[in-house]
Amino acid sequence: MAGVSDLYRYTATELASKIASGQINHTDVLESQLARIQAREPHVRAWAWHDPEHVRQQLQALNAEKLSLPLAGVAIGIKDIIDTAQMPTAYGSAAYLGHRPAVDASVIRTLQDAGAILMGKTVTTEFAHVHAGPTVNPHNFAHTPGGSSSGSAAAVADGMVAMALGSQTGGSTIRPAAFCGVVGFKPTYGRIGLEGVMPLSSAMDTMGLMARSVDDIRLLSSVLLKSQQANVIGTQNPVFAWYPGPEAEQVDQDSARLLERAREQLKEQGAQFVAVDLPHAEFAAVGRANRLIMAYQAGHHHEALYRSRPEKLGASTRKLIETGLAMTAAQFEEEIDRVARARELFQQAMSGIDALLTFSAQGEAPRAEEGTGASTFNRIWTTLGAPCLTLPAGLGSNGLPLGVQFVSRHGQDETLLQLGKQFEFIFTA
Repeated sequence: MAGVSDLYRYTATELASKIASGQINHTDVLESQLARIQAREPHVRAWAWHDPEHVRQQLQALNAEKLSLPLAGVAIGIKDIIDTAQMPTAYGSAAYLGHRPAVDASVIRTLQDAGAILMGKTVTTEFAHVHAGPTVNPHNFAHTPGGSSSGSAAAVADGMVAMALGSQTGGSTIRPAAFCGVVGFKPTYGRIGLEGVMPLSSAMDTMGLMARSVDDIRLLSSVLLKSQQANVIGTQNPVFAWYPGPEAEQVDQDSARLLERAREQLKEQGAQFVAVDLPHAEFAAVGRANRLIMAYQAGHHHEALYRSRPEKLGASTRKLIETGLAMTAAQFEEEIDRVARARELFQQAMSGIDALLTFSAQGEAPRAEEGTGASTFNRIWTTLGAPCLTLPAGLGSNGLPLGVQFVSRHGQDETLLQLGKQFEFIFTA
């Protein structure tokens, strides 16, 4: 068994079991994670704000009643687009440096009501778009952790926290989770409230969850999801659809081989594969719609800041806003209508299918100077509002993590997580 100093290596559910058996206590866990941050943060730079004493004070404030709550004493990383009244929230932007919100976001109140501790604010790209912060991939410091939930993915992967919150409007949870080799979950659009979260595109913005096991994701989602799915599939012979997608030719050879291998591994475990009717032209257009809808809504939301202090914004953020402001309302509505038609088609096509299997990302994390990677294999599902799960599935030729992605119908979040729990072991065995 690992010593107390190595407790940061364990998942939250594993730690809860050890605490319940009396082997360790909450302080042991927290001090191990704090020591890990102290040792690794100068290299990984996952945190926009972190104060060890503030973290310790939160644990000390938990009374005996709160220690029985589902997330009692669990320290969670919070993406810095989520308002926190006791910590600065800069949204990844120089324009908001030192900003302190008056109230917590609704998701923060929910976490604290469940006994969770806030470890600090994790680095985000500016307004959760693409202007990158300083975080690097903990597996290789020359590479990106992905974006926009850069710090959350890196912190979980490096053992600084067992769980973290991200968000997704394009591929901002699934892609960095895959790049960093952790589990990433994007729920159905609207299942977690976003009051107090900086919007990028309100038509698509979704909270994201990251952890090192599906059990941890299930624990966190059981607290955060607004309602629970009534019927969850059994574990025998689930039905998958094979859908590399309309941009499959853009993936590297490692990812292509990995997805083929994943299909065979799933079949060996009793999964069935069927065809799914998702026309490539229409669904490629949904991916393009993601960029246009995002630009239009981001442009209008941030217009006042852009007009008054453009020098405080990154070049990519200014370009996004300018693109959105140049669009007409009619163009925006056309894209919204396109997505609505595709969403209906997706729901119909997925009837009787538990999940589709597709890519999490184009390949391994690119070098940091090349950016945070493309959301090509995430945009369609995010725009449709479907729940998505990425699972670690091995290493690429450069020794960096790769993942595979499951996508389900709207509202089938618990089914998706059950599938993840059932099959996560086969990809890393």
